[in-house]
Order: sequence, then structure tokens, then C-alpha cells
Amino acid sequence: MLSRYLVDFNLSQLETYTSDFLIIGGGVAGLFTALKASSLGEVTLITKLSLEECNTSYAQGGIASVMAEDDSTLLHVEDTLEAGAGICNPQTVQILAEEGPDRVRELIEMGVIFDRTNQHYALGREGAHSRNRILHVGDCTGRAIQNVLMDSVKSCGNIDTRENLFVIDLLTDQDRCVGAIVLNQDNRQIQAYLANAVVLATGGMGQLFKRSTNSEVATGDGTAMAYRAGAEVMDLEFFQFHPTVFYPIQGKSFLISEAVRGAGGILRNEDEEQFMIHYHPLADLGPRDVVTRAIISVMKKTKTNNIYLDLRHMGKDFIKRRFPNIYCTLKDYNIDITKDLIPVVPAAHYTMGGVKTDVFGETSIKGLYAAGEAACNGVNGANRLASNSLLEGLVFGDRVVRKVKSEMKESPVHSSSLQLQFQEAHNSKDVVEISGVRDTLRKLMFNRVGIIRSKESLESALQYISRQEEEILKCTAGNKESFELKNLLTVAGLTAKAALMRQESRGGHFRQDFPAQNKSWQGHLVFSLSSERKEEVKWIGTTW
Repeated sequence: MLSRYLVDFNLSQLETYTSDFLIIGGGVAGLFTALKASSLGEVTLITKLSLEECNTSYAQGGIASVMAEDDSTLLHVEDTLEAGAGICNPQTVQILAEEGPDRVRELIEMGVIFDRTNQHYALGREGAHSRNRILHVGDCTGRAIQNVLMDSVKSCGNIDTRENLFVIDLLTDQDRCVGAIVLNQDNRQIQAYLANAVVLATGGMGQLFKRSTNSEVATGDGTAMAYRAGAEVMDLEFFQFHPTVFYPIQGKSFLISEAVRGAGGILRNEDEEQFMIHYHPLADLGPRDVVTRAIISVMKKTKTNNIYLDLRHMGKDFIKRRFPNIYCTLKDYNIDITKDLIPVVPAAHYTMGGVKTDVFGETSIKGLYAAGEAACNGVNGANRLASNSLLEGLVFGDRVVRKVKSEMKESPVHSSSLQLQFQEAHNSKDVVEISGVRDTLRKLMFNRVGIIRSKESLESALQYISRQEEEILKCTAGNKESFELKNLLTVAGLTAKAALMRQESRGGHFRQDFPAQNKSWQGHLVFSLSSERKEEVKWIGTTW
């Protein structure tokens, strides 16, 4: 049985901070939500590490938005629905496409300078887009947006930013979220942060897999803590693997943006043959799930560890101007992308599932909201359309604040009105080889719950996860690494269970024992914990 809280506590004995809004996470969704909320009251923004360390900072390609005369909201909606493989929520997709351009213009007004060609934005194209609609800042778009938002947050007097705090659990009282209990990593003290509205913007869970494009903070904390609190989580079987991540002989892997293929980059096998023309009508610009499985197929046929991405035909001047970060980074590995092929492999990239929300970011728990990659509002379906992620964080972060504004209460949450405490008889196990278990879990998830799955692989993964949960949950070590591992095991188990239950292949979920898409599975698996701490699963079918 999964414990309600990861630590014992008595709220009256904790150092406590109170504000109107508590926002957990410092990426695009967290920062933008904080800025919007600052006009309504005091905001506390919490980050696990530094404000700079988040998935937004690693987003290279750009942000999708209808900005060109030959584009339209309808086309953006159609492309998103097509990529989502039949289970997107058309309402949230329509909202994304309609409200996205206004949110992007707000970024521009804040100071984000997107690339231009003469008087027009230099719009790129990525996989499964029917038009050029990707605004970019070289190949460092996420970092550029992150920097502007961080500067705006730091200059806002109504936002109190607290770095190096690990949020252990959400605090709930009478079925309402009232804040969070937090580990201050500087003094190792447990503290409480109370608020009238709590927003999860914790990002995804890419660190579940041994090969990932994600920041080290992406350990599924938001989904795990929301699940423990009783919130519904949805679509966790759908995980997007990016087709092209630099595969070094030695050193760290590195994302090679889909914008490279959008600009004309070609995937080639070891004989330098273009192979995607045999797998999808859009060839190298096919949906990410199709391209990823094609690469795995080619690697198996040729018995190689990687394939190659070819930019050489683009010309040196264009490459250095359009992809300066990729060019300089690979130069450090003695690879000149104007002359050399880039060795690449697929890696875990984006979590389509997460904490279930409505179109305003409301979860199934009163007072708790979610936005960005931590949330699942149906906009991504089974497979996210490239460069929709940054846009989603902006659009639904804004909608969270609009919803809170419409329902604002005058009476704030005070610790004196709460009598929260939790104590459980732990079978103390202080010493656990956390790094070893974490490494094994990540390898197992990549190999058995990764790009290609089966009943056998999923069941064996679940057996390991179950055994480790029994041991790790006994561990009373109160450090970030221990809490992260517990969260990883929780979301790993939910991901594997959902993948085992869904007996078909759709988008980012591929079962080699059920390789076809099945219309009877056109819907969503939703997990939650009952008041008796029993796991419940329900099915929500689509009506479109």
C-alpha cells in the first residue's frame, strides 16, 4: 500500500510560509503562471535546483504558433489531432491553437527576439506540421524564452522565488490542497508552504529511462505526489521518444533538434542510404513515433548501435547560422556537422500523460492545478505534435490564473486553522543503495517499457518495480535522492501498468504483440487512489 505522505510530520511544528499562490516548478509553465498570478496576489515559486535547470532550457527547436498568412488555426488543430492518433481532446487542441498566438505575442512584448528573415519571422517546419509555423531563436529557443521569463520574474516584487527546495508532498485538508511540505536542501529542514491555490508545473519524467533528453530534475515528482494525494493521473502509457539524440563514443548525449530535419536534414543508415522514404509518406518529417520505430528497425537489421543524420548538403553558412549551438557542441567532439555525419539514436523525450486536468488546469483535487508537461489535458493525445510543448505551458498557465481569478476567496489559508499531521509505523530501513537501484530501474524501463513493449517485457518490469517499492518505501532516509527514487518507482509502476492494460499500439505506445491500432481502445486510462489507499482504474472513452 502506498503511504499518503513520504515523511512523518506535525504541521504545527514546522517552519511555515504562506502566500496566495504556490507554484512548483520553474520552467515555461511555472514562470509564466507566476507572472500572470502576480497581479492577483503574493506568489511563491519553488524550484528543485536552480531556476535555470528545467526542461524548457533544453528545448532547441522552437514554439509552434499560427503566424503566417498561408497558415490557420484549423490547420494547426488538424495537425495536432493527426499526430495525437485519435485521442486528443478537440476542445483543448482548439484552445491551444486559438489562444497560442496571443501568448506568443506576450513573449515578444516581454523581450523574446525570434529569428526573422527581412520583415517576417523565419518560420521553420518540424515533423507532422503541414505549414511552416515554428518560431525559433537559433537552436536555443527554450533557453531564450527561459531567460526572458526569469528576468521578468526576478524583477516582479510580488513573486518570491525559492531555489533548491525539494517538494516532498502536497498537503491536503478536507479534500482540498492547501500547500506542500518541502525539504530545504540548504539546511536539510522540512518546511511547510501554504497557499490558496497550488500549481504543479514540475515537468515530465524523462529520467525514468537510461537515455533521455531531459533535465536531471525530470523525475516525475509532480505526478507521483499528486497521485499520493488522491488526484487522477491519465495517459501515462504514452511516452514520446525523440528520434535524434547525439550518440557519442564517450561523453554526454545531446539532443539534435527536429528543426534540423525540418530544414532538410536526412536520416541515413550505415551505408549512407536514406531509409525513411520506405516508412512514411513524409519521409524524415514523419511523426516522431514512426521515425523512432523506423530507426530501431534499421539498427536491428544492420546490427548497429546508431544511424546518422546528414546536414552536409545544407551549406556551411546556413548550418552555422541556423544551428550554432549544435555546431559548436559537436565541434567539441571533433565532429564538423558541415562535413561529417552525426551519429544519432532515439531517447526518451516527452511525457504525454500526467495529472489529469480540465481546460483550465483544474485537477480532481480542489485548490490544485497543473500546467505544462506535468499536466494531462488531452492536447497531446497519444503523441505530441512537435513544438507544441512550450506553447501549451503558456496557454494553460494563463488559463489556470484566469480560473483562479474567477473563483478567488478573500480568506487565505493559515496554519492556525489546520491540524495536519501524519505518522506511520515505518519498518525503518535507513541504508539503501539508491544509485544502484535507480540505474537498474532506468535501464529496465528503457529496455522493457520503452520504445517497443510486450506483455512479457511489461510483466517482468512490474515484478522488479514491485519488489523495489517494497524495499525502498521502508527507507527513512530524508534526502532528495531517496524521495526521487520513490517517485520514480511510483510513476514507473503506473506507466508499466497502463502499457500492459492497453492492448493495442497507438502513438507513443507500441506493443509488438498488439501492433495495430484498435478503435475499442480510443480513450484514456485514468489511475487514482481511493480514500482507503487502494488503486482504482477507470476508462474514459472518447466521443469524437
